[in-house]
Amino acid sequence: MKVILNTGRTIWQGQAIESGKDLKMYVDAAAICHMNKDQMEELGVNAGDNIKVLSEYGDVVVKVFQTKETLPGEMVYIPMGPWANRVIRPDTDSTATPSFKNIPVDITPTDEEVLDMPTLMKVYGKFSK
Repeated sequence: MKVILNTGRTIWQGQAIESGKDLKMYVDAAAICHMNKDQMEELGVNAGDNIKVLSEYGDVVVKVFQTKETLPGEMVYIPMGPWANRVIRPDTDSTATPSFKNIPVDITPTDEEVLDMPTLMKVYGKFSK
């Protein structure tokens, strides 16, 4: 499924980052993708299933959850963090900030596991198309 990814801060991601990036609490708050119910049905996934998000910049496995508020159009949302950073546009256009918005991605269901923070950092430069 081809969609547009946007990222940003969430209350839960912000709270978890303060507790510790190596905690399960942080993985549960940041290694997730919010989708509309109809998108999840089209993809054939249920809340808590693993999905692979692939962009031209990288790929990552996260858990999918239905949004509480409807997202516009064909958009999905991943909280800012190392999981989102695997697939965002790294070019900063001389601003020192990568592009966190409007990233074309392809999403597929997967049996691959969501990586914890230490493991994710070890494979950060690797791309598994």
